[in-house]
Amino acid sequence: MKHPLTTYRFHRQQQGFTVIELMTVLTLLAVLAVLATPAWRTLVVRNAIRSMTNDYTLSVYFARTEAVRQNSPVTICPSNNGTNCTDSALEAGWIVFAGLPNAAAPTILQDTLPRARVRTAFSDNAVASRALTFLPNGQPAANFAGNTLRVCSTEADFANLSRDITITRAARINVVTPGVCNIP
Repeated sequence: MKHPLTTYRFHRQQQGFTVIELMTVLTLLAVLAVLATPAWRTLVVRNAIRSMTNDYTLSVYFARTEAVRQNSPVTICPSNNGTNCTDSALEAGWIVFAGLPNAAAPTILQDTLPRARVRTAFSDNAVASRALTFLPNGQPAANFAGNTLRVCSTEADFANLSRDITITRAARINVVTPGVCNIP
């Protein structure tokens, strides 16, 4: 008589994937990644431009509101060091502070960090035109004649996503999409 364990073989079912199944799934994932990459890049660049546009616009409104609230001049200007106005591009950051642009030790109300994936330029790039001072009555200082800020992508493929922020002499803000980027 045979032993019962030698008579019947125990068959275990194989678990896992075959190499062909694994390669098929990896191929499908690669195709999806290739198709999704351009849309993802566009989404990231569009969000960077919108974020910069919205944040700067809100900072201008904040500066105007604080000038009225504090009953003193408030200035918004480009700053790459977070302590005073500098001759830098706006993507390097900006500050909102109580006082005039040439104040020695201004009280910083808002310090904005540098931005990635965007570049900016003012239509009038003179330092006096890039700093906007609001008086206690909420109106811009007499030396401000209006200015336009162009926000573009650092990648040439996305020039059509650029935005123009126009600030009029009366401090009204208008944002448009010009569809081109003329920043050198």
